[in-house]
Amino acid sequence: MSVAVANKSKPFLHWIGSKRRIVNKLIEHLPQGPHYNYYEPFLGGGALFFQVRHLFKQCFLSDINLDLITSYNAVKNNPNEVNRLLSLYHKHHSKDYYYKVKNKYSNNPNEITAKFIYLNKYSFRGIYRVYKNGQSAQTFSGECYIKLHIASRINQCSSLLHGVSIYATDFSFIEPQQNDFVYFDPPYHKSGERFYTRLPFDEKDQIRLRDFVQELTNKGVKIMISNNNTAFIRDLYKDFNINTVTVVYSINEQRNPVNELIITNYKTC
Repeated sequence: MSVAVANKSKPFLHWIGSKRRIVNKLIEHLPQGPHYNYYEPFLGGGALFFQVRHLFKQCFLSDINLDLITSYNAVKNNPNEVNRLLSLYHKHHSKDYYYKVKNKYSNNPNEITAKFIYLNKYSFRGIYRVYKNGQSAQTFSGECYIKLHIASRINQCSSLLHGVSIYATDFSFIEPQQNDFVYFDPPYHKSGERFYTRLPFDEKDQIRLRDFVQELTNKGVKIMISNNNTAFIRDLYKDFNINTVTVVYSINEQRNPVNELIITNYKTC
């Protein structure tokens, strides 16, 4: 597959575990040859999708996080209304207003989305966290974002999401066929068990994912997986191709290199 020309669009969300820092390395590990449809069942911020959307005929995006999927669908279908609400939130922004928005309940998809994005931009490090009871654990950061910047990004993402199927479901419900491509970016082993949803993604889920990956491999589906560089994950995928990449994270003004794994069921260059 030729990936010489990639989109420059960035996600509209800051997401823990985002692949923005290694998206070019992920693109380098895409399979060669014609591949028809794109699946990403741990969607999160969608950094890879927004770079490679133009390479695939159809795209299917999913995640178990209902508010996240509601937000993707609203950005896809109603970007102007989402931007209008965000502009209103930005105008009234303060610490007290942040918590007022956080504690407000709505079943309107556009309001859910504006709240989700607003909290994402103004919460500490943009981290999405929930307690076991499903309530938000996000806290105020005091940082600011540029209103016009996020509006432009939402409009760009909306265009790229046109014609894309987006739904809330467990990863095991996707149905890719031979020569389709799936990118799995699950909560990382030993670092992603908490916060993302009220239910943990533990080692039993990692094994369940590996078993599903094997089923898809037997069908001729092309698969790429990101995960932590742990002995457990290396052993779990010992029959697959494992590549190590170094990612530099900035924590407390210090640059910390971390090794992560890119796992495929096909050979890469």
